[in-house]
Amino acid sequence: MLMIKLLKGLFVIALVLIFQLELFARIRFFGVMPELMLGVAIASGWNGGPSAGAITGFVSGLAIDLYLATPLGLSALTYALVGYLIGIVAEIVAEDVERIVRLVISITAVALGIIVYVIFGELIAEPNLYNKNFGKILVVAALYTGIFMPILHYALAWVFHQNTHTGHQRPLNRSQFT
Repeated sequence: MLMIKLLKGLFVIALVLIFQLELFARIRFFGVMPELMLGVAIASGWNGGPSAGAITGFVSGLAIDLYLATPLGLSALTYALVGYLIGIVAEIVAEDVERIVRLVISITAVALGIIVYVIFGELIAEPNLYNKNFGKILVVAALYTGIFMPILHYALAWVFHQNTHTGHQRPLNRSQFT
């Protein structure tokens, strides 16, 4: 069962990475692209809990770090932390919370992830992460990523939860035959 979750998780991470690097690198709003890999970390924390959020966040952050010109591990550290924190929030919040509340929490987590990323970058003296356009980048990236959060929540729910759909069949018992 764990191997199936691992394979499904790696499949989702690879698919989202391809979308972010190939498709959304060209589709930008105000020069900003969505943070889909951060969205994967958030959705995995929400659906899998703190440890799954941290692990998936680390893997998705490391995958995007291989393509960025920033220090290796900066995104991995940030995404793991945000995935872990959202996992804790998901344990506190009731499971039957409305989708709009989950979306608002996810958009807020994207903004938090971007802020933490810039703070960590400033701590290690990485230039050009914080500039005069940071506010615009923060708002546009959080809202742009928020558009895709329902899809990411659905994909990560597929990864972490067992399919319990039984169709329209109902169980038969012996009393129906006599």
